[in-house]
Amino acid sequence: MTVSTTKKTHDPFVIIRGRDYLKLISRGMFVTNASKIFQDDVYCEVIKIGGVVRNKDRFVRRRQRLIGPNESTLKAMEVLTRCHIVVAGQTVACLGDWKGIKRVRKIVLDCMNNIHPIYSLKTLMIERELARNEQMKNKDWQPYIPHFKKIRSQTDDVKVKKKKSFDHAN
Repeated sequence: MTVSTTKKTHDPFVIIRGRDYLKLISRGMFVTNASKIFQDDVYCEVIKIGGVVRNKDRFVRRRQRLIGPNESTLKAMEVLTRCHIVVAGQTVACLGDWKGIKRVRKIVLDCMNNIHPIYSLKTLMIERELARNEQMKNKDWQPYIPHFKKIRSQTDDVKVKKKKSFDHAN
């Protein structure tokens, strides 16, 4: 497929939008959703996740973690970021405003780097509630946003044995 202009083309940026439209359709996004790219203040990004994790089994598990059971995690991401998201193969295609795309990109890359997406979604939910509250709009939100600590597993607490010294002086 090619994208070209005609003499009736008034907006030269529509060529780039057409390229993005074809890119989104080829990634598996519905045509009705992909056609929103022609609106103002709607952007898209294709995030490549294939090279982030080397082990294929680990990659498949993390991609499945991103999707969630019955696509529940993906739907929650779509609702909280107001973006359309499609996970296909080694890419994630998202369509929406630039703030939502930025958040989706962070969640996806964190998930591929072994940070569960639920933590980011929980933070987004709290930020959304704070933004709705009139009293909290001008305050610092830092005390209300959760900071998750990594819990060390039991396998990391292996005791190191000291080596015995061998004296050859008999």
